[in-house]
Amino acid sequence: MPITLLPIPAQHPYVRAIRPENGWEDFVVLGDPVVDPADPARWWPHPALEPEWWEEHDADVVHLHFGFEHLGVAGTEAFLAALRRRGIPLVYTVHDLDNPHLEDQTDYHRQVALLVDQAAHVFTLSTGAADVVEKRYGRRPQVLAHPAIVREPATAQPGRERAGVFLKSVRGNVVKDPEFYRQLGAEVYLHEDAPVLRDIADHGHAPMDDAELYRAVSAHRVVVLPYVRGTHSGWLRMCRDLGVSVAVPDCGCYASQAADLADPGVRVYRTGDGADAARVVEELLSGWPAEPGRKVVDDEIHDAHRVVYRKVVQSR
Repeated sequence: MPITLLPIPAQHPYVRAIRPENGWEDFVVLGDPVVDPADPARWWPHPALEPEWWEEHDADVVHLHFGFEHLGVAGTEAFLAALRRRGIPLVYTVHDLDNPHLEDQTDYHRQVALLVDQAAHVFTLSTGAADVVEKRYGRRPQVLAHPAIVREPATAQPGRERAGVFLKSVRGNVVKDPEFYRQLGAEVYLHEDAPVLRDIADHGHAPMDDAELYRAVSAHRVVVLPYVRGTHSGWLRMCRDLGVSVAVPDCGCYASQAADLADPGVRVYRTGDGADAARVVEELLSGWPAEPGRKVVDDEIHDAHRVVYRKVVQSR
């Protein structure tokens, strides 16, 4: 019998990348439910996180990635209790040691503690994150590198000498001080209108499909991640897939994500320091193009997840 897997969410680029493009023949992977008919691509808040959902639905294994912070501690406990009642094992990937959307991390850390403690298996994406999880919560996750985001990597174009900063929105974990961007001297791409940065934006852009985004990113030699907190980054992986070097802040585990792969195309600047970020950009420009370090082997990542899913289901 095939195993029914419920990823939460199913269509996030990372979650799609940890399984083969055509799936596994011995698995049925459930898609994201439509939570808003006016925006059918929106998967949050995922209804499977509510205990009532399990009264009418089933799965053999659940793999939780993102989108649970709205539950709070009590809601997380209720979700875990619903899975226990049904005998459904949980696999949890710690993407966010600190939630990038939240200022106060107290309840979020308590939620992560519950998930790490009660999951049948825990993954994370870097040794740095595994060290933090082990220290905070007393359990060491299995480390698997971030899989490739760009299925067919393109060669980066010579393009502009300047760096680029892409801001889909000015979220809680993004530097909001315009002086940071002025010091950086980067081209700023701003999707959603944000008065605090409007005057320094070089480009306003509508939502891009993948092909448009890859063209825009690969027109630069360097991209800067302007974060003040966070853990890992799909943008970091995407840029390196495209041959673009990346300047990352010294917060979170962005440096560890690259160091695990011995990637010379990623360098670290002091968080929030535009002048230091500009220095790192110049270093990356002078060394561009940077050859990738240890190759991410997607087949190994796919197989590791498949093995864990089978193991936890067999141990029910």
